[in-house]
Amino acid sequence: MLTHASVVSGQCKKKRKTDMSLEIEKKVIERFVVKTKHDRYLTFLKNDKTRKKFTKELSHFRDLCLEQFEEVKSDERKIIKDRISHLGNTKNCYLISENFELDKKTLDIETALNKTIGYGMGTFIVFGDADIVYYEAEGPDKRWISKPR
Repeated sequence: MLTHASVVSGQCKKKRKTDMSLEIEKKVIERFVVKTKHDRYLTFLKNDKTRKKFTKELSHFRDLCLEQFEEVKSDERKIIKDRISHLGNTKNCYLISENFELDKKTLDIETALNKTIGYGMGTFIVFGDADIVYYEAEGPDKRWISKPR
């Protein structure tokens, strides 16, 4: 039987997770997207009804600050794992994706890589506190990883 306290507690947990997700997404936009698009994309991400306006652009995203990224041309898994190794005991990552099954999910790193690399769906995999971001767009030559900060 649900009590008022358990319902309220569940709502708080859901709200906290949503707030945390939005904070991570805000950091990704502010750190890795061209400044002229910040307000527009943050507005889209705050509302589930407009979120798709942002995520549908991810397959051909043109608003990355490319100077903050290095192109990944081979062995994506090794490059990603090497890049995030300095973050410490990072086991999970957060996804922003045009794939609705992955969007707004926190997954273990191996699962996220398995469900993202090579699938041709625009996705940001966010590591740590948006310290490192891997971006994969549609096509085999559209993979980028952020430079160390």
